[in-house]
Amino acid sequence: MKLPATLFARTVTVIAAASMVFFLFALSIVGYFILVPVGKQSANDLAALMIFSAKTWAKTSAVERSKFEQDMLEKYSLNISENQQVEPVKFKPLPYYYFLESSLESYVGHAVYLKISRDDNGEEWYWAYIPINDRNVYVGFPGSHVNVRPPLVLILLLIVGGLAILVTAAALVRHLTKPLECLTRNALRIGSGEQPELIPETGPEEMLTLAKSFNTMAVQVKELLTNRTTLLAGISHDLRTPLARIQLALEMLPKDADPVIVDGIRGDVEQMNCLIGQFLELSRVLEKGEKQSIEITEILEDLVSCGKRGGANIHWQAHEKCHLLSNPMAVRRIIVNLLENAVRYSEGQTVEVDYACEKDQVTIKILDRGPGIPANEQEAVFRPFYRLDQSRNTETGGTGLGLSIALQLAKVHKIKIRLYDRTGGGTIAEIKIPNESLA
Repeated sequence: MKLPATLFARTVTVIAAASMVFFLFALSIVGYFILVPVGKQSANDLAALMIFSAKTWAKTSAVERSKFEQDMLEKYSLNISENQQVEPVKFKPLPYYYFLESSLESYVGHAVYLKISRDDNGEEWYWAYIPINDRNVYVGFPGSHVNVRPPLVLILLLIVGGLAILVTAAALVRHLTKPLECLTRNALRIGSGEQPELIPETGPEEMLTLAKSFNTMAVQVKELLTNRTTLLAGISHDLRTPLARIQLALEMLPKDADPVIVDGIRGDVEQMNCLIGQFLELSRVLEKGEKQSIEITEILEDLVSCGKRGGANIHWQAHEKCHLLSNPMAVRRIIVNLLENAVRYSEGQTVEVDYACEKDQVTIKILDRGPGIPANEQEAVFRPFYRLDQSRNTETGGTGLGLSIALQLAKVHKIKIRLYDRTGGGTIAEIKIPNESLA
């Protein structure tokens, strides 16, 4: 048996299974030690009464039999007849009837099988054939005489008892697991780069201690994220001043300075400026801020046009309008980083951009014909400064942070990014914005 995934469902299932086993065990014990002995004794008493009635009826005169039959019917619900139309019993619903047949057999010395008939009112009567002094005596009793209903009692006991235990257990387990569910949601928020919420500090001592510890950690994480963003922005901004001095010094160098050295230094400065610019932009968009209504085709059109002006070979065609409610700066930066990455490694071949407005999400695809990414490294390329040995080398340009920044932004804004192989060679970068971001 496979248990459910959630702690609440798993605990309730285990309690329900244990309760069912206990009920079956309790019913077995009660039935074996109480119901069966009582049933056998009751059947034996009825069998003795039936034998006694048959013998007394056979001894009485014809004049007194009518009164005797009337008395037995009124007092004991027993009917005595010498001739009775009966038929075999196809199904005996209770073990009591088997106990009665066994008791009758012990009294008469041979097997006795109950027969059945129906009176004018449709009520069932059970009859036992008892030979007395060469006379055929039938003694019968109505089915209502055996008014016990063990199956109904069993069903009611299981339903009522089971529901009572399940409701109580579910309420108790829910009370215990609700703080854990809240804790899980907030832990996932931390994992996705979001600010966790404080959870209520209530419940048993263990849950109270856990809630206090988590809230303390949440405050520390918030301070850490804030300090990280502030530190990142501050360092990046402060580095601009010495870089400006270096650029100024390069411009003031004598004309006879070695151009190879000067160009190398100038290239290093430009690369550092690019890095600093990316860090500053990352520090801005990591703060979620308010979402704005944007039109994805306008953003794609603008970014593709910028890429083409820079000499990129990009194929793109707008079709249906696609409105989003998201952070426009984050969406633009994610698309730009993936598009630049595709152009950089496409080796001059055409890069295609496509999108689809679906019911539950918006999907943007950037398709290149570059050397591709091995399947075992399609996740590793999102690490900062990670490069593939063959195609992603320093000669192609770039800082090695583009994909990492795109992934960080995607996590903060609940956008999914995936890289996979393109049929015929190349890579497809897929961006999915979930339906909660749809306007």
